Amino acid sequence: MQATIEQPVFTPINGIADLSRGIDDIIANATRRIVIFDRDLIDGGYNSAQRSNRLKVFLLSNRRNRIDIALHKSENLERDCARIMILLRQFPDSICIHRTLPEAQRVQDGFVIADGIHYVHRFHFDHPRAQLALHDEAGASLLQRRFDEIWTYTEPAASATVLGL
Repeated sequence: MQATIEQPVFTPINGIADLSRGIDDIIANATRRIVIFDRDLIDGGYNSAQRSNRLKVFLLSNRRNRIDIALHKSENLERDCARIMILLRQFPDSICIHRTLPEAQRVQDGFVIADGIHYVHRFHFDHPRAQLALHDEAGASLLQRRFDEIWTYTEPAASATVLGL
């Protein structure tokens, strides 16, 4: 029996609400790994209860599932993305949040990739225009290589524990 190969499907995104729905579609299609590169997680619905629940369902579906997040700005995570921080505390071995170093600060297009095959690519942080792509292994591979390169120029930004005096 021969496996069917899905043809890539591309959908343009022209607004923040569509961007959020596109990211939800990517998360819904994820079965192993989600990588996120964003300026600060403010746009895209990352602090919504629905998004938090989708990510939690993804993480609970398999203990090996991972979410790696690289951000330019991480100082407001507690205030602006409290639900993401709760998930980090619940799944400290499955979520990693890093902040970019100066060497990667010029990168201005964000993306979310699921399993190296589905993605949303936001063309510039200052504009909501993006593209949702399902079953595009070639395009996802290019973005994954960019993410891996960006990741080499990051440092841990958030931890599951709160340290104090």
